[in-house]
Amino acid sequence: MMSFILVDLTVIPEAVKRVYLISRLGLQLPMLTVFFALTFLPSYNKIYHLVLCSSLLGVCYANYWLIVQCWKIAEFSFSYEGTFLYGLYCMFIMRLSFKYSIAFVLLSIVGFSAVVLMYPVYDSFGTVNLGFVSLGLFISLVGVKQIENLFARFAQVNEKLVHLNQIDQLTGLYNRGALERHFDRMLSLAARTNSPISIFVIDLDNFKDFNDGYGHLRGDEVIQIQATILNQVFNRDSDIVARYGGEEFVVISLGNDLLASEALAANVLRGWQLKKIKHAKGNGQSIVNCSIGLISTRVDKTTQKKDLFDQADKALYQAKNTGRARYVSASEDIALSY
Repeated sequence: MMSFILVDLTVIPEAVKRVYLISRLGLQLPMLTVFFALTFLPSYNKIYHLVLCSSLLGVCYANYWLIVQCWKIAEFSFSYEGTFLYGLYCMFIMRLSFKYSIAFVLLSIVGFSAVVLMYPVYDSFGTVNLGFVSLGLFISLVGVKQIENLFARFAQVNEKLVHLNQIDQLTGLYNRGALERHFDRMLSLAARTNSPISIFVIDLDNFKDFNDGYGHLRGDEVIQIQATILNQVFNRDSDIVARYGGEEFVVISLGNDLLASEALAANVLRGWQLKKIKHAKGNGQSIVNCSIGLISTRVDKTTQKKDLFDQADKALYQAKNTGRARYVSASEDIALSY
């Protein structure tokens, strides 16, 4: 708009320069200043399209007023193309939404129609100019709609890709990368709320023997069953269940003290007891089961997730070394089986 001022003042008659400056500096510039000031509001993103559309219409109608005044004062036909360019800029560059673009186009055409029909500003070309503006704006609407559809499809695809990037395809659980991100968030939350956090490291017992003896398809089924059991036991919003790799799983849970965490571990072991899936290939093992290492503790801002995981992992190895099919709490280092 400021660049238009420099050009317009060199070509418009002296008689209309005053109303021109009133329109540009007294009406349009304050509107745009208000628009700029509103961008600092915390809730600006929610009202962006409304503010943009309102500002754009205000500028356009200030231009319509200028066109009429230039004709009344000096019978000077002030150009309307700048108004058209404002609309294109806001719809395509500033990404005015399709809904608000419809409102702008209709109200803009109504205003320009009033100018053309009430005043012979553009002489016999008035209806031609009106048709050009109307058709151009409606074509722009089609473009805005197509762009919105394209962005919507892109957002859907991107959301799916983000989801797939976090999910283990075999089990539907979070994968290791997603676990790392959620671990940081939950550790920070536990520190802020002074809530206990529990980390469970779960490993299927003698899984390699089962996988080699019964085949990879049966091995995959067992991994999926482990995921199902964990989802059934850890089913709160404050539980994060992930496949850490191979036959190893990790669960992070908020709000459970040591006794509650040990009860959850026992429920996981009970789940395998109820399944009774034969495992004749294991070393002294009759049915498929798992071993669990866990730690339940309170943390602060200095607590490192690696330290917690290492303690739970050491507890898992103790469970393995003391007979498997049991859990060990790193807090007490006591091996318990179900």
